[in-house]
Amino acid sequence: MGVSKNLTVAIYGKGGAGKSFLTSMVARELTARNKRVLQMGCDPKHDSVVTHFGGALIPTVLGTWAKFEADGKAEDLQPEDVMFKGDGVYCMELGGPESARGCGGRGITFGFQLLEKWGLSEWNFHYMLLDFLGDVVCGGFGTPIARSMADKLIIVCSNEVQSMYAANNIASAVRYFANNGGRTRCLGLIVNKDDGIGKADKLAEALGIPVIAHVPLIPQDRVVNDGTPHEALARAVDDVINAIDHNEPVIPKEVGFVDFMMSLHGNASTMDGTAVTSDELWSLGENDPVLAGLPNGGSLDHRYLQTEDDGMKLIGPTIVSVGGGAVPAGAWES
Repeated sequence: MGVSKNLTVAIYGKGGAGKSFLTSMVARELTARNKRVLQMGCDPKHDSVVTHFGGALIPTVLGTWAKFEADGKAEDLQPEDVMFKGDGVYCMELGGPESARGCGGRGITFGFQLLEKWGLSEWNFHYMLLDFLGDVVCGGFGTPIARSMADKLIIVCSNEVQSMYAANNIASAVRYFANNGGRTRCLGLIVNKDDGIGKADKLAEALGIPVIAHVPLIPQDRVVNDGTPHEALARAVDDVINAIDHNEPVIPKEVGFVDFMMSLHGNASTMDGTAVTSDELWSLGENDPVLAGLPNGGSLDHRYLQTEDDGMKLIGPTIVSVGGGAVPAGAWES
C-alpha cells in the first residue's frame, strides 16, 4: 500500500516497555510544533491514547463497528465516528475482541481493512504514529510491516530479557519483509527504563540499528510535573522527533537470540569463563539412561556441555531470569 500524504511511523515494543506513553509524548510535542498528528492504538486493550484524555478510554473502531453492524448500519460507519481529539492530537483505537472470544491479530487486520476503505493513505496529517503491541508475532500485528504501510519503524525496549526478545522478533519481521520487497525499515531502538547495564544497547549493536534515545528510570511522580515532562524525557522526545525527521532507516541484521544472550557478561560460560554458543550444546544420545524411562522411545530436549575437568554439565535450553540477568537455567556463574 504505502502512505502517500504523511509520514507514517510504527512504534513497536513488548507490553509494558513504555511505548504508548512515549508515543503520546512524541505526538503531543509534534502537535505543539503545529503539526497535524494522528496517534493510532493498535492493541486490543486500547489504552494507547489515555494520556491525551485524562486516563479515559475512547471508543474503538472495532467496538463501534460492531454496534453499527448490529443495527444493520455497518456501511454507514465513517472515520468521524471513531476519531477523537485530545491535547490537540487526533486519536483512534482499533481495539479487539473480548478475552478468549476472538483473535486480536485478525481484529487488527479487519481494522486496517476499514481504514484502507476510508482512504487512509490520503488522510491529511503530517504524521501518523501507529502504536503496536510487540509481544505477538502473528500476521495481524505485523500488518504495517507486511504491507509496507509504515515508512519507518521504531522499537521501544528495556534491558529486560523478554523486552529484548520481543525487540529481536520485531527486527526479524522487518528484515524478512524487506528482503521480500517490503519498504518498511527500522529507524532504531529507544532504550526505556534504562538502568545503565547496556544490554539493549548491545542488542541494537548486534542488529546494526542505532539507539535513538535513552530514557532513564524516572520516579513516577516526576515523569510529568504540572504538565512539564522530566528533562530527560523531554530530551529523549526531541531525539526521537529529530530521528523521525532526518535519519534514514535500515534493514536490521539477523541475530540468534540464544547465542546473543549467552554472549552477555555473567551469562552462560564454560568452566574457564569463555562464552558458550548453542553450537557447543548437543542433545542426549539414543542410549542415554534417562531415555530408557520414557514411554514409546521418547526424547528429551535437555542438552549437555562437556568440560575437561568436570565431566558432563547439564544445561537447560530455557532462558530464565536469575539475579537480574537472563541466563540459561543451571549455567549461571556463582
